[in-house]
Amino acid sequence: MEEPRIGVILCTCGDVLKSKIDFDSLKTFAENLPGVEKVIVTKDFCKQPEKQAAELKGKVDALIFGGCSERSSLQFNEDRIEKLMVALGLDPAAWETLNLREQCYYIHDDIEQINNKVKDMLLMAYEKVKTNVPALKEENLKKKVLVVGGGVAGQRCAQALSDLGIETTLVEEKPYLGGNAARIALLWQSESSPSFCTSECVIPVVGRDTMIKDNIKVMVNSEIAGVVKENGDFKVRILQKAQKVDPTKCISCGECAKVCPVEIPNPFNLGKTKRKAIDKDFPLAIPDSYNIVDSACTNCGKCVEVCPTNAIDLNAEDKYVEDEFGAIVIATGIDGKDMSAYEELGYKYPEVVTLFEYERYVANNFFGKKPKEISFVLCKKDDVGYCSRLCCLATVKAAAILAKNHPDVKVKVFYRSLRTTGRTFEELRRRAEKGGVEFIEEAVERIEKDENGKLLIKGEKGTYSSEMAVLAEPLIPSQIKLTNMLNVQTDQFGFPLEFQPRVINPIETYVERVFVAGSAKGFKDVQESIESGLGAAVKVYKALKGQNKKYYSVIDQDKCSRCETCLMCCPHGAISLKNAESEEKTIVEIDPNLCRGCGLCYSACPSKAIKFSNLEDEQLIRMAEVAFKHLPKDKPRILAFLCYWCAYGAADLMGIKLKEKLPENFRSIRVRCSASLSLDVIAEIIERDLADGIIVAGCPKDNCHHIWGNYMQENRIEMFKESLKMLGVNDKIVRWEYIGVPNGKKLANVIREVNETLLKVKGGSHVEA
Repeated sequence: MEEPRIGVILCTCGDVLKSKIDFDSLKTFAENLPGVEKVIVTKDFCKQPEKQAAELKGKVDALIFGGCSERSSLQFNEDRIEKLMVALGLDPAAWETLNLREQCYYIHDDIEQINNKVKDMLLMAYEKVKTNVPALKEENLKKKVLVVGGGVAGQRCAQALSDLGIETTLVEEKPYLGGNAARIALLWQSESSPSFCTSECVIPVVGRDTMIKDNIKVMVNSEIAGVVKENGDFKVRILQKAQKVDPTKCISCGECAKVCPVEIPNPFNLGKTKRKAIDKDFPLAIPDSYNIVDSACTNCGKCVEVCPTNAIDLNAEDKYVEDEFGAIVIATGIDGKDMSAYEELGYKYPEVVTLFEYERYVANNFFGKKPKEISFVLCKKDDVGYCSRLCCLATVKAAAILAKNHPDVKVKVFYRSLRTTGRTFEELRRRAEKGGVEFIEEAVERIEKDENGKLLIKGEKGTYSSEMAVLAEPLIPSQIKLTNMLNVQTDQFGFPLEFQPRVINPIETYVERVFVAGSAKGFKDVQESIESGLGAAVKVYKALKGQNKKYYSVIDQDKCSRCETCLMCCPHGAISLKNAESEEKTIVEIDPNLCRGCGLCYSACPSKAIKFSNLEDEQLIRMAEVAFKHLPKDKPRILAFLCYWCAYGAADLMGIKLKEKLPENFRSIRVRCSASLSLDVIAEIIERDLADGIIVAGCPKDNCHHIWGNYMQENRIEMFKESLKMLGVNDKIVRWEYIGVPNGKKLANVIREVNETLLKVKGGSHVEA
């Protein structure tokens, strides 16, 4: 590879750094490095970087920046650097930094050793940037989105994408749009307003907008049959159930239902009302077209005869539709757990229903048989392992409405810990109590019937009678089949995990360009689900523009042994098994467009078949070779490999925030996930005596940006240390630490401890006792 022409930009941070760093000497040192074309020294580079670097345009191929931290700088971080590189016409990966401010100036005081260290830091950046390869530019992603789930979150997401000019396919497994919200009679407005809106208004309004928007293809009665990832896109196979009534022709006149001779229980209303074999699930269902229940249809053909638009084809069959998408939004909502699992709660009795089922009773005026006593039973959170959040809220809503609209009905609420969070629900609870609702803090143990057929609710403290019992069913994820197809990581309950740091990456899953919206990601009411859907649209829009990836992995198929170790390591669903085009065999393939650049696969590959752009072992070794070139021989050499976000961020705060002072013989290398560091690198550093102490630090427990990377690396390091002992290697320190951004003091203490231990050994070489 041809050596790049290198430009070096050194910033004195308003000349503050000059009090410890000799920039004239550093400039001269840089100018004497082969391939360095120009060195610029400035005091405020972060303010007008494009203007100050303009003279380098067309004259250099790569840049080295020396000044503040590319990780923690509030004005000139790595994203700002990439913006500058693009403006200068340079490859977005052709840069490196030396962290003069956070990890030199602020943590050291020995002027001579500081100036020795900055030269080593420059050499490390220089050796690295010379071997950097071009960034992967995502330029040909499909500008098309698949939204799975036609509830309010999925619909609002599709509508927003349509407004942004993005073509969207909306897939819903039911014959109608609206999701769970369509089943709920009265929807609370918001956390700030204790008022209600009927779903018979909301659902048609949202659904109608979906149907009339440009760029939205609606596929109801459909499901995802398969997904294949290729070149950053998703090839999706969709099973569309037989459309025996063409929604593009049906005018919803109802003539077909009038002549249909088959009447069946309507599942939408719990089977307590009737519908025809050809009918709508409910009058205001969207799409506004009729559908046929195949299991009930006799194919008599009477509907065909009366249809004025020839919309009916009784011979229509299921079909598969294949399409490609650049992004997928999971908006599949939630399900209620089957309460028949709790035999003690009497769900077998027709008078015992779930909260979701109760909503259909309310919508249909209790089907003409209003009970005189209704008891609500909360909750089963201890059984499923979490609080479903919406149960208490839905219960106080129902109780308040009963108290207002049906004051003759005696209402009891059995609870263990009532969680009426927020303004609306505290107000509804007060209204319910004022209206005579009895809130009983008591766990219900059994629901039985007496000899007269009346329900007996048996609690810890007593037995209560009721004509109707409403069970708050635990809410569970409904998208597990889809998340498995996409290799989306979920928590132990089956809900998709959001990418770290989750607090600032809501909606993003661990799989590139797969997002999760609405209650599919957690328990949300209608307004919150809509907010989530709209947020997802913005995320999708940005993601489809593509990005420049400095770090990504690819597999050399000639070296790959097909062991599938990488497949098991990858937390991002970027690795898959595929059939080779030229041979009848299965190959393992990394899609770099879906790779998040964690490096777990790279360090785990036993065949060294994976290339990890811009953090190869060879690059790390070259950095280690020069890391201590200017360090006096009597000083121990401490080299820390710090993970990209947490540990490196902690190191940046050691001095500027915590005022820690460290020995000047400490050097750091910023890696991606801590587990991207191969044990081969550590072994070579030890074998060649390139360092005396090696610290590897990764994210805190339960907070790794790549889920299990920190655990992988801790286990490796511990095994590696045991191997060193078995081999009789006793003159080096190798240490693992969990370090989060707030743990700068802990990291500083670790560095000092390693240094003090090494100083006790003659010559500065030591093996951990």
